[in-house]
Amino acid sequence: MGVPVRVQPEPLREAASAVPTVVPTPEGDFWQATVQQLVEREAVTALVRELALQAQLVARDEGHWMLRVERESLNQPATRERLRSALHAAGHAVDLTVEVGPVTDSPARRQAVAAAQRQQAAEQIILNDPFVQQMQRDFGAKIVPGSIKPVEKH
Repeated sequence: MGVPVRVQPEPLREAASAVPTVVPTPEGDFWQATVQQLVEREAVTALVRELALQAQLVARDEGHWMLRVERESLNQPATRERLRSALHAAGHAVDLTVEVGPVTDSPARRQAVAAAQRQQAAEQIILNDPFVQQMQRDFGAKIVPGSIKPVEKH
């Protein structure tokens, strides 16, 4: 007697690999540059780095910055204080307020969009290559999905 097997539907690839959108703001440009400096100098690590990367700078005025994150788990007092200390050491003597809500412009979102653009450009280079097209036409060659990777420049 056979055992019935339930077949799970295959997850939608578009939803799993959806690239977040970015709505660039002047505050976002400033925050991107600030966070990039902190990361490059290794002034932030672990959860503090993640808070900085996932946060959107919503408002800033003399001595106070308001950040927004989507995940409550990043909005912890110790993490906020460590980020504030790193910013202070980098020359930004400010107090931080972090709220939970929708984020439209964060360093992580900007990095994801840039990575998706590099990936799309790499795929177009391969798909538009005359040699690749000839191999596909003459020999039925196929490109393995997910096998094209952009070259990372360091």
